[in-house]
Amino acid sequence: MIYFRRVVGDSMYPAYNDGQLVVVSHFKKPAKGSTVIAVQNGKEVMKRVESIDSNQMVELRGDNTEHSTDSRKYGKIPKRHILGVVIWPNN
Repeated sequence: MIYFRRVVGDSMYPAYNDGQLVVVSHFKKPAKGSTVIAVQNGKEVMKRVESIDSNQMVELRGDNTEHSTDSRKYGKIPKRHILGVVIWPNN
């Protein structure tokens, strides 16, 4: 499945801007460096994959660390919480 999402906030700046439209693929597998849409505390977030460990736990980070709430605060998330990988634009 391919779908669109709109960037909300500045956590991924400068790679992605608030309000920008992105294309997401449910079929592409997340890897270190991928930008993903994931569910954290019941809401969708857009972050970059920092690491995936052997237990399928994923560490997520925002590119704009001063304006990002990410795994540094909420810890790693299960890989199954990743909804898709941003495929366009590919930053």
